[in-house]
Amino acid sequence: MIPAIGLMVGAYIVTRMTATLTRPGTSKVVKVLAILTIAVALISCLDLLTSSATLSTGRF
Repeated sequence: MIPAIGLMVGAYIVTRMTATLTRPGTSKVVKVLAILTIAVALISCLDLLTSSATLSTGRF
């Protein structure tokens, strides 16, 4: 459940930063920061996907 929430937050961040990039009148500094934020969010989501695949479920 927690990895799914992390992926949803990552998708939201990427969506918002893409909207920021396509907004007219956005300065170059903001565009660079948006691209960096997208890269960090995608790398974090990839790490979350690969690390959650190795988690074992507990016995109940």
